[in-house]
Amino acid sequence: MFTCDGCWQLLVLLAKRVREDAGCFTEQVNLARHIAAAHPDEVPKPHGRNCPLCPKYAELPADAGNWAQHRARDLFLPEHVARLL
Repeated sequence: MFTCDGCWQLLVLLAKRVREDAGCFTEQVNLARHIAAAHPDEVPKPHGRNCPLCPKYAELPADAGNWAQHRARDLFLPEHVARLL
């Protein structure tokens, strides 16, 4: 993940948006989607009882990677922000 050009480029785009104090929804979704697809072994395990969204994602039969994206946000966002989606 740390040597991946895609991760690096997406993280730079996210950092620029944060530094500009601009909305960064698209950038964080794109980075989480990339991590979930390109680096599935790096995605954190389910959050457990302290996350209200993980059980809901677990109930979905085929979530198209959304649960992995939800967990991947923990790698680059503060917990209170990462677990909003």
